Amino acid sequence: MEQIVVEVNEKKLALRPGSILLDALDQSGTKYVPNTVIGIVMGREEARKEVATEFRIVTTRGELIIELTDERMKKFWLDTYSKLKDTQLKWADAQAISVGPVSSGVPAGKGEFEYHRWDVCFGTGGYDSKNTYLIICKSDHFSDYGVKGGGKFARVVSGRSVLANLTGEDRIETIEPVITLEKFTNKLVTTDVSIPLEDGMEIHSEIEVELNDRARDGAEHFYAAVKDKTFRVDFVASSFLSTDIMLGESCPYENLAARSEGSISVRTDGRGKGRIYISKSDMTSNIYHSIIGNITKGLELVRLASPGQMIAVRTRPERLSMLGLSLKDAEEFLSETGIKYEKSGYEGDDAVVVEQVPKTTMEIFSSGSVKIKSIPGDDLIGIRLYNDIAPASTEYFRRASGLKEHKVGSLSVYFKYEDTLLFKGKPVTVGELIPENKPESGSTVKCGEMGLTNMSAKHMGMLGVRFSDSVKFGPTGEKYDATNIIGRIADMSKLKKVREKDTIYFIEV
Repeated sequence: MEQIVVEVNEKKLALRPGSILLDALDQSGTKYVPNTVIGIVMGREEARKEVATEFRIVTTRGELIIELTDERMKKFWLDTYSKLKDTQLKWADAQAISVGPVSSGVPAGKGEFEYHRWDVCFGTGGYDSKNTYLIICKSDHFSDYGVKGGGKFARVVSGRSVLANLTGEDRIETIEPVITLEKFTNKLVTTDVSIPLEDGMEIHSEIEVELNDRARDGAEHFYAAVKDKTFRVDFVASSFLSTDIMLGESCPYENLAARSEGSISVRTDGRGKGRIYISKSDMTSNIYHSIIGNITKGLELVRLASPGQMIAVRTRPERLSMLGLSLKDAEEFLSETGIKYEKSGYEGDDAVVVEQVPKTTMEIFSSGSVKIKSIPGDDLIGIRLYNDIAPASTEYFRRASGLKEHKVGSLSVYFKYEDTLLFKGKPVTVGELIPENKPESGSTVKCGEMGLTNMSAKHMGMLGVRFSDSVKFGPTGEKYDATNIIGRIADMSKLKKVREKDTIYFIEV
């Protein structure tokens, strides 16, 4: 064999025998995100040769799926559907839509028959099978479509809302059989990019997400969840998978729509608030699920993923968050994007962007401009968070400071004592800040250790750091039992000169 032909993220490639998975990704121009899963399917073409019972019809208005219901007419459909590709709608009215004509072997005949909403049937023009039409019924009615026995052969089972929007200006782009992944006996999910390639492999290494400009806050909620270019899978069901990385974070309801296959939604209220879902099958709309985007590529990878795995994500549009970028990089990025900008603050060579207005990507695209503020890079306060031994407390810090959403977080100085600095962050809904990683009796709380007041004391959620060691009080001035130690400031000398009401900017180290 001179070459191996594979498909990478819907792109056909030819490679040398002996090539590995990483070679295919490199040749396709796809950068592998470490620790993310890659889905490999073999034998799809063989599976397509089976007699499928469901077919996906892609129109210029969207997709719908039909299920074959009549064995006698199935042969005519299998012989005809490929001819309907790129065919214009002939007509559309309140009763039905018609696509064609094409030539077929459908038996023509006269007679009026009863049709129901969502029925799919054949019709002929002039009772001549050389003029065969695909007809999809939008309401119950009687008609003579010129086919012996009525010509019914399928029902619309998904994408029914698409029918209402179709007009004579639309066309069918493609029709293909729906072969579920369960039918593939040879499928693999891996993080090993050294796997040897085999001819005919279908490789999925990322999902592409198009976010909805009508859901500006929901889009930003998703951007925050995938700020490391990965989607963490926490739960998988037959009809969806979800991530809890933004669980508990508030997100307003912005967009009511059906949760169709590939749609992305965020729960905006009730149990599971903030959780993000990707639909694997069509579901009805829900007043607690705001639709924020849609998968445009890589849905097969969503179907293959399991809990605990990470999926690489590419977003459209790309997030417009300059926080944490050098001022130079931010200016280059905005210029390439065509966004006008105003600068404020420090503009030296080591300047780092710490604020932007508007905050959301969709608002910036809508206005076409943004204001950015930068400070000297050396003024950023590095903090190492103790995620393993204080998971709830470090999560609280990220939410209060904004590090949950961005690479740079901020807190305002609430009060400054001689040896203690207290901070106030953005409002966070606190459930129970249980005691965790408390200083042990007789131990020393070191200078530079950051802590918070847990639920044992009145000022639960207060954040603080000490300028000196103490064997009695924690970083917020509370006794040890009310103190959770959450991390350590890398360089306390940077905080010596701060004053009350100053804003301090943090990065994780």
